Amino acid sequence: MKVCSIETTNTSEKILSHIEKIRSEEPFIIILSSFDWIKQSLENISELLIQNQQTEALHAIDTLKEECISMFAVPDTDEANTCAAKADITARIDHFVHLAKSHSEASCQQETDIRTIGGYLSAILCTAYLKYKGMNASLLDASEFIRLNEEQIPDINSANIQTESGKIYVMPSNVYRNESGEATYLIDMCTDLYALYVAIAFQAKELFLIMPTQGLHCLDNEKNELCLTYEEAGHMLITDDIHIAHSTLLSAREKQISIRLISDNQANFPAIYIDEEKKKHDIKAITVRKDINYLRMSPLGTIPSSQVSTQALGILVNNLVPIYLLTSSSTNISVAIRVYDIFWNKILNELSRFAKVTVEKNVTAISILGEFDWNISKVEARIIDLLKDIPILMISYGSDNQSISVVVREKDTQEVLRILSKYLSGVEPNPQSLTFAPYEDHSTWFV
Repeated sequence: MKVCSIETTNTSEKILSHIEKIRSEEPFIIILSSFDWIKQSLENISELLIQNQQTEALHAIDTLKEECISMFAVPDTDEANTCAAKADITARIDHFVHLAKSHSEASCQQETDIRTIGGYLSAILCTAYLKYKGMNASLLDASEFIRLNEEQIPDINSANIQTESGKIYVMPSNVYRNESGEATYLIDMCTDLYALYVAIAFQAKELFLIMPTQGLHCLDNEKNELCLTYEEAGHMLITDDIHIAHSTLLSAREKQISIRLISDNQANFPAIYIDEEKKKHDIKAITVRKDINYLRMSPLGTIPSSQVSTQALGILVNNLVPIYLLTSSSTNISVAIRVYDIFWNKILNELSRFAKVTVEKNVTAISILGEFDWNISKVEARIIDLLKDIPILMISYGSDNQSISVVVREKDTQEVLRILSKYLSGVEPNPQSLTFAPYEDHSTWFV
């Protein structure tokens, strides 16, 4: 059994292209989030009904039905399949309209209804399209076998689901049957964690996650797969380079389910394969976070030195300041953080009560990720030697043997990237391959 969660793909054609790359003779479950265009249409309909704009709402309802049903305006040898899909679409939209009319104002329940019906409509369209393309596909109604237990975790009864070899099953994401017997959306759970529970229930050994990625690059253009341990992937969650719930990684590791992350928007980027295998001294990636701030705090003696770090961290946490790196010595505490300008004065005033604060804005944190054994590894010494001509504001060896991190001034970022890339890949990198897109404040280069 293979299980695949597709988060943001908006067309059945794109879904088919993903399926063709990863399917096999095993039964294959596709877990599908609502297409954006369907979700937006439902939001518009709901808003019009709440505002009692009946004429406009009816027009929007008819338009959505026409857009969905127009997708069946193709030659189809299975007329019964087409008729059933059209009838299901009409019934789902009519049911949504009935629910929307019961809302007097925008609410969480409204969002739940939109995601539930949107997921079903998307799954119906996808199933019908796969059938049209000659594939053995059917809709799998999650509400028929998924409930929630007392801890609000999906309780999946897969025993009565008879799966066939080579068949594709399409189901809406995060749907379950509530206590009233109605299909509804589990809005407080990430789609990847929901997909993992499905994978566990169907005893799948691998979970495919197809989702958008941002700022990922590979120094080796020949690679078609990148391997990470669960710990390394967890470190990349902290740096926002991959977007999987931490609880998904923990549960996948516990249940020994591998995760294969496939980019939905970077067509040439290799798949990221996450499992338990460890390779010592294997450097995996360089992660870079720009536009952060460096603070060095030296105790003034107004409070005991032992309390300075606790007080400083308490102030940063209370002001919701993200802390990316922290180092300390007997005389100083240094942090790499991100602070919006409007909060600077408040934070500096609080810290200045017990420490002399030195600030440097617009610095960059650069981390090298991999499996290191600090007792025998000379990697850290080599990296310090490589960067001997670069002013390093901070350096951290991490507490988990997963990373070495340095903080440098923004003007030195590209040179540090060039030096490290050449050292790790063995070749002089193309400068264009080390540039950030205008909207990126963090990126990762895989080795």
